[in-house]
Amino acid sequence: MEGQKTRKLYIMRHGERADHAFGDWTTQCFDKNGNYFQTDLNMPEIVPKRSGVHNAYLKDSPLTKIGIFQAQLTGEAFKKAQINISHVYSSPSLRCIQTSHAFLEGCGKNDIKIKVEPGLYEWWAFFGDSLAEWLTPKELTTWGYNIDLEYQPIISVDTLGSKKETCAEYCSRNLVVSTQAMKAHSHGNVLLVAHGSTVAVCSWELRGKKIKLTQDAIDVIVAIPYCGFIELSQCGDKWKNERPFLQLSHTSNAVFDYSRLF
Repeated sequence: MEGQKTRKLYIMRHGERADHAFGDWTTQCFDKNGNYFQTDLNMPEIVPKRSGVHNAYLKDSPLTKIGIFQAQLTGEAFKKAQINISHVYSSPSLRCIQTSHAFLEGCGKNDIKIKVEPGLYEWWAFFGDSLAEWLTPKELTTWGYNIDLEYQPIISVDTLGSKKETCAEYCSRNLVVSTQAMKAHSHGNVLLVAHGSTVAVCSWELRGKKIKLTQDAIDVIVAIPYCGFIELSQCGDKWKNERPFLQLSHTSNAVFDYSRLF
């Protein structure tokens, strides 16, 4: 709770992403003029309009409707557990912004402004040779997301895209962002909404576990589910993992090939 000596940091992965649910979804949902249309009940009903529609969404997928629901459920669980989140930082990826927004709706904290932090983006080795073309904070605001337009990022987009990071540099970036986010506020619990690798690496780094992204470590990262989160408590300079409350799991639901019934 706010005001207690022991502060909490929550690090959460985003919800279900459309490109992982549907593969090359942009070829299914945009006409030749770039107009979006829904082809599955789990696809978003609308998506923000942006230049270079297909290319932009290839590296910056939105959430599915299930992804929105996952984030809302998680927010509701925080509210029921009486966990008070005071500050929210998000990766600039659209799926993370949408997860933050839906989470805050679920826990009844719509008044909290989302701080868009490029330093929370995933490691370059996971996304290729170039950064995604993200919607700007002002554009996100236009589409109804409660963004902190006065926030000055810990790591700028220009700095992030200036070179390919080593594994050690990526781990160091996670440590810098997580510690600076906590230091920026004298009280209150902080939520970071980002990627599976963020959940693992921030946790390891804050607790002093210097790791290499070996196959074993990557297996741990890949296994972190949508909206999977970790709770870390800080007392002085020490951090420790806490056992979080109920997590979210469910089965997959494949496309129904109704033609087989004919």
